[in-house]
Amino acid sequence: MASIEIENLRFIYPSRETPTLLGITTRVPCGAFVLLTGPTGCGKSTLLRTLNGLIPHASAGKLTGVVRLNGKDIASQPLATICQQVSLLFQNPDDQLFCTLVEDEVAFGLENLGFRPEEIKERITLALKQVGLTGFASRRISSLSGGEKQRVALAAICAMQPQVLLLDEPTSHLDPQGTRDILNIVNQLNKNLGITVVLATHRTREVAPLCSHVWLMNEGRLRLDLRKVEAFQDTTPYKHLGVQVPVDAPPKSPTPSLKRASYTARSEVLLNIQNLRYRYSNSDKDAVCNISCEVPRGEVLAIMGANGSGKTTLIHIIAGLLRPSTGAVTIDGKPCGRVKLHQLAGKVGIVFQNPDLLLQAENVRDEVAFGPKNLKFPAKTLKDRIDKTLTQFDLQNLSSEAPYALSRGQRQRTAVASTFSLHPDLFLLDEPTTGQDAQHLHQLMDELCDEIRQEHKTLIFATHDTDLTLKYADRILLLRNGTVIYDGDPDTAFADQDLLQQASL
Repeated sequence: MASIEIENLRFIYPSRETPTLLGITTRVPCGAFVLLTGPTGCGKSTLLRTLNGLIPHASAGKLTGVVRLNGKDIASQPLATICQQVSLLFQNPDDQLFCTLVEDEVAFGLENLGFRPEEIKERITLALKQVGLTGFASRRISSLSGGEKQRVALAAICAMQPQVLLLDEPTSHLDPQGTRDILNIVNQLNKNLGITVVLATHRTREVAPLCSHVWLMNEGRLRLDLRKVEAFQDTTPYKHLGVQVPVDAPPKSPTPSLKRASYTARSEVLLNIQNLRYRYSNSDKDAVCNISCEVPRGEVLAIMGANGSGKTTLIHIIAGLLRPSTGAVTIDGKPCGRVKLHQLAGKVGIVFQNPDLLLQAENVRDEVAFGPKNLKFPAKTLKDRIDKTLTQFDLQNLSSEAPYALSRGQRQRTAVASTFSLHPDLFLLDEPTTGQDAQHLHQLMDELCDEIRQEHKTLIFATHDTDLTLKYADRILLLRNGTVIYDGDPDTAFADQDLLQQASL
C-alpha cells in the first residue's frame, strides 16, 4: 500500500491574507490509520485536499512545499491518475453522489476510466459486500437513509480499490448506529486490505480506538504528530484547543436550577402541535405520524432519533416549509396554515443541517445583517446587534471573509448567527454539531440557551449527540419511524436502555 510524505507544505486561498496551511512536515507509513483533529477552521479539510490533488489541480490558491505518494509528487501528476490511488469521502454524501441507482453510482468512476464491463460488475458486487449493502444494487439512492447514502459513497470508493482513503467528518450527519457501521467498514478496509487511512473528525472518542497515529492541528500547523500510544498521555493540548478528548471524564449532568426551571414552571405555550401527519409524494409511508405536543416559552427541547426517524421533517413543518398532510401547528396562538411564510420572519428562525442553504451574502457581516436589514431595524440598533452577534459567535475576526471561504463549522456558526440576529421567538436548529469542535459548539449553545431563557423564547434542536441533550435540553422528544416514543425528561430517557435501543441511540 501507500506511504505519504509531506514537506514544508503551505497553502493560501485567493480570498485570504493568512495561509490556511503553514509549513506542515510529516510522514504517513504504509497501512497507517491517522486520526486528524483540531478546532473548527484549523485547516483539516484543506490538508486532506492536498493529499488527493484537489489542491492544486481543482482549487485556486498558492501551494508551496510538496506532498509525495510512494515517492512521487502528487502536484505533478494528472488528477485522473491520483484519483485511482487516493480517494476522499466527503462529510455530506449528497455532495458526491451523482446517479439515480446504487449500481450506477458505484460503477461511475470505473466507467470513466474505461474498465471492462465484466470487471465493473465484479467490482460492484465486491464493493457493495464490503460496505454491507449486498442486494442494494438496483435501489434508488433517493430512497436511502443518510447512513446508507454514506455507505454507497464509500462503496464507490472501494470499487476504485485505492491505496489511500481520506475521510472528512464522515459521521457528522449519522446516528450512533450509522456511525458505528461506517467506522467498522473503514477499520476493516484498513486492517484487512492494508489501505492507508486519514480521517478528519471532531468526534475523537469514536475514532481513537481504531487509529495508529494522531495529528492535532491548530491555525494551519501540526501541534501534535504522535503514535496513539503517546498521543493521549497528556490531554492538556486538546483541552486548550477545545477538542474532544477520548479519555476524558464523562460529562456531568447540568445543574437543575440552570436547566429545569423553565420546564417545571410550564409557562405559556408558544408552540402547539396537534395530530400532525406528513407523507412525501414519492413515499408509501408517513414521515411523521400522529405527533401531538405543546412547547412552552423559555423551554429548550431536543428532538432525537435515528436517521430517517422524522426529525428534520418535523422541524420543517414547524418552520412552515412543509404543509402537514393532516393536523395543525399553532405558534403563539396563530394557526400556521393560515399564515404566509414571509409573515413568520422574525417570529420563527431555522438553521438547516446544511448551512450553505442559508448563506448568500458577500461577507460574514453582511450575512448577519441581512435579516435585520430586511425587517427595517433602525441604523443604531442594526449596528449594535450585528457587532454583538458577531462577538457572541466568535465571528468578529471573520466578518470580512466570504462565507464560502470558511470551514464547514465556521459556515455553520455564520448561519446560526444570521438567524439569531433576528431574535426569533422560536429558534429551530437542525444538527448543531455539524463541523463544530467542542469549544465552539458549547459557546454556540450557551449563547442560544441564555437568550432563550432570559428573553422567554423557545429553542428546538434536532441532534444525535446525547451529551449535548443532557447538558442543554429541558425536555426530549424521541422519534422512531415518524412517531413519538418518549416525551419528557432527558435523564429519565437515557436511563432506559430499552428506550434508547428503540431510538437507535
